[in-house]
Formats: sequence, structure tokens, C-alpha cells
Amino acid sequence: MNIQGISSHCVALNIPGMLPINSLIEVTIFWEKKEMSAEAMQTAAGFVQELAGDLNKGDLELPMFPDSVIRIQQAFRAKEVSIDEIVLIISSDAALAARVLQLANSAAIRGSREITDVRQAIIRIGNQLVQSSAVSFALRQAEQNAGLSPDARTALKAIWGDSVELAARCYVIAKTYTKLNANEALLTGLLSVLGRLYIFMKSQNHSDIAYAELESITADWHPAISKAIAESWNMSDELIEALETQLETNPDLRESASIAEVLSSSKLILEHEQSGTPLDASEYPLLQRLGIADHGEGSVTLDAHAEAIAEIRQGLSG
Repeated sequence: MNIQGISSHCVALNIPGMLPINSLIEVTIFWEKKEMSAEAMQTAAGFVQELAGDLNKGDLELPMFPDSVIRIQQAFRAKEVSIDEIVLIISSDAALAARVLQLANSAAIRGSREITDVRQAIIRIGNQLVQSSAVSFALRQAEQNAGLSPDARTALKAIWGDSVELAARCYVIAKTYTKLNANEALLTGLLSVLGRLYIFMKSQNHSDIAYAELESITADWHPAISKAIAESWNMSDELIEALETQLETNPDLRESASIAEVLSSSKLILEHEQSGTPLDASEYPLLQRLGIADHGEGSVTLDAHAEAIAEIRQGLSG
């Protein structure tokens, strides 16, 4: 896959620790099973080996993320963050400030009066929604970059769209069916696509990787990369675990609901909505444990919460 004409701005992330990954052997076995040609397998294995090296070195970069967004995430890494610092960072980027104000005044937040001051907007929505607004803004900015080719723009638009849709469903499920922090669930949904973004943008240097091969690599590797980025931003252990296990459709039974279960169920529901195939609750006990589906219920949807999902979508999308 080739991305033409990208003028990217990358910010290095310092990932603590190293991940022991024997990538070359694992990926060789994987693509042998897919009956790929020796040349294609070697190309794909080389790309995956680079991903493994990035993770091991802690040398991940988020391409095309504005400085203001990275500075916000870095500021929140501190045990105590000053609202004055966050106001200063957001106010330095007029477009980001407009997005934060828009979310604060959205139907999803339902404030009693319109806010025009950044400080008051931050107080209204809280730290996690500030982070969510910043990530959504950065993903949108990446997708709208004027230097992207049409194919790249389409791919990034899909990634951004999935982040918003997952965030909205995570928020609704957490708020309706659990006692979890719905704002943290929303942030988890947004961050779950960062691995996909990283892999896609890195692939610009590997024009000989076919789209089908890149999709297989992304499916296998994006949770680990999303987790590593979240660790570098000092996100909560619960959120990090959710990113790491986001592909699990039947996680172990727990005493109470978790953010990981909320993200997994949101992905299940969204994937079936996008494919147009019914989601059978009997195949996924997770949906019954969270109360999204009753025992014996057939097809599962969030249609009853369509208005709430639309409000979150609008608040994040701009």
C-alpha cells in the first residue's frame, strides 16, 4: 500500500519496558498457512519485524498528530495536572479549542447554558472528555490532511469513523448497563484504533505490501500497539487492559463489569451493524453478563439507544 504526498508531523513516544516478541518466526508460520508467495511472505515478515522492533525499543510515533494534542496527553501523565496548563495548551490551538467548546455545548453533555470560555468548558466536561475531544480532533485532522492521496484519505476516514462509533457505543453501554465511568469508556473506544492508525501510516514506506496483507498484519498487531501508546500516556490499568484484550469475544467471567468487556461488546455490536448480519446473543455470553441481551434473546442491537449514540457522535465529530 502506498500513500502519496504525505507531509507528516510525528511526535516520539517513550514506551516504558520492552516486549519480548519473536516476530519473524511467528509471522513466517502465519503466512505459510495463508499460502502466500515466498516474496510476499518475506515482505510482510519484514514489515512485522519492524513493528516488533518499534515496540521493543519503545520507538513509536503518532504521525500527523498536532503538537497540542500530544502536549495534552503528556500533561495528563502527571499525578496532578493544573487546569491552567490545560487551558493554555488548548487555547494555543484555535481549532482544538473550538472542538472542546463544541463538545461542552453538545446535546450529549446537556449543559444548562452555552459556554464560550475554554476554562469553563474544561470544568464542565472533565479531564477524560478533554482527552477524548483532543484524540477525536487529532484523528479528524489526520483524515483531512490535504497531502493525502484519495485512497489514504478513505482508509483514514474509516479509522476515524470507527473510533467515533466505538466511543459512542462504549459510552452508552457503560452508562446504561454498568456502574463504570462512562467517560473513561468513551475514551477507551477512541484509543482502540490508534494501533490501526500507526500501522497504516507506517505502511507508507512499504509500497510493496498488498492491502490484504496489511489488513492481516493490522488485525494481529493493532491491540498491542494501542496498548503501548496508552501506557506512554499513563492511562489507567483498566483502560490499557481493555485495549490489549479488545479482540476477545468471550472474556473470563468477573465479579463486576469491566471496561474491557464494554469495549469488546461494543466492537461486536459495531462489526455486526457494519456487516448487516444479525448478532446472536446466544453465541456471546458477554452480552448477557452485561445485561445488553436477555437469556434466550435473539438478535442484539443498540437501536433503543440510537438517539444517545447520535448525540455522542455529533459531539465528537464536529
